[in-house]
Amino acid sequence: MKRAFFLAGLFVVFTVGLVVMQQQDADAGSKAVSAQAVSAQAADSADRAPVTEPAAQPRKKCSFNSDCPYGKCKKNKCGGCSFNSDCKGWGKCKSGWCGGCSFQSDCKGFGKCKSGRCTKPPY
Repeated sequence: MKRAFFLAGLFVVFTVGLVVMQQQDADAGSKAVSAQAVSAQAADSADRAPVTEPAAQPRKKCSFNSDCPYGKCKKNKCGGCSFNSDCKGWGKCKSGWCGGCSFQSDCKGFGKCKSGRCTKPPY
């Protein structure tokens, strides 16, 4: 019986550890990416920009999640997300980017909810 509780506890700790590791900010090791890879990534992200990203206003550039007051650093741009809590009030997480909404209350201080997006991005 003790062994079963021990194994169940070990499984829970392992699962929680995996979730925590995915939520951590980018580490300093990501700075070691070569300039060639960064330029290739920038060209790739320019070709495949998400449809949900507002075209009128570019997102703030970033290297680390800590560079972004709203959302996480994704493809060297602020506003990426995995969960609604990543957006810190700038709408909801929709298709991997902050600023999505279903209701006016989702946008709070970021304009109105129009066509599923908040009208005023923070950047």
